Amino acid sequence: MSSTPRVSLIIPAYNEASTVSEVLRAAVESGIFSEIILVDDGSRDGTGTIYERTRKTLLSETEPGVVPPQMKLVTHPKNLGKALAMRDGLKLAAGEIVMFIDADLVGLKPSHLRSMLEPLTDDSDYRASLGVFVGGRAATAMAQRIAPFISGQRACFREDLAGFTAWERVGFGVETALNRYLQESRVKVRVVELEDLTHRMKEEKRGAVRGFGARLKMYWEIFCVWARSKFTRNSRKGV
Repeated sequence: MSSTPRVSLIIPAYNEASTVSEVLRAAVESGIFSEIILVDDGSRDGTGTIYERTRKTLLSETEPGVVPPQMKLVTHPKNLGKALAMRDGLKLAAGEIVMFIDADLVGLKPSHLRSMLEPLTDDSDYRASLGVFVGGRAATAMAQRIAPFISGQRACFREDLAGFTAWERVGFGVETALNRYLQESRVKVRVVELEDLTHRMKEEKRGAVRGFGARLKMYWEIFCVWARSKFTRNSRKGV
C-alpha cells in the first residue's frame, strides 16, 4: 500500500479484570495502533478501573519521542452483550483498519497482533484476517479446531463493515454473522494462526456450574445465528 493506514483496536470486555492489563500492554507494545478502545460491558469486577490504571502506567513508561496510541474507555452501565460492545467500539473508531480482540486472552504477544494486521498491509488482495489459536491449551485449541471461525480475534477495513446492521440481533453469534456478511460482501479473509495463545474459559471465570450454563447459552446463540443465516440470502438485511 502507498501509505500505512491507521489501525484502531477494539476490545469488548465483561469481567476481565485478571487479564485486561496484560492484553493492553501487548497491544501498546505492538506499536501498530493509533488508538485502543476498551468497551467495559457492565463489568462488576473493576475491569474498567484496571484498564485506566494500566493506561496511566503505560503512558508513564513511554520513551521520549514515542507517540503512544490514544487509549479510550467506553462504559456500559449494564451488560449488553459482546455484539453491542463491538458495535459501540466501532462507532468511535477512527482508523481505516479496525481490529477486534477478546479481553480474556492469555499469552498474547505483540507478534500475534502484527501477524493479524500483516495480510491487510502487504499489498495482497486480503481485506480481513481471522486469528485462530494453535498450540495453546488443549481445551481451547480443540474448540477452535471444531469451530475455528467463531474466533473473536479479527481485523478488517472499517468501510467493509459499514453495511453490517445485525449488531442488536446476534448476541454471541456475532462472529458467525460477521463471517457470513464478509463472505456475501466478497471480502477476502486470511486465516492467521496464533501460536501458543489461549483464553480463560467461562468455567474458570464463573465456576463450573454457572460457567457451563454460560457456555451453553453462547453455543445456542451461535447456533441460532448460523441456522438463520443458512436460510437467509442477504445478511445485510439481518441475520
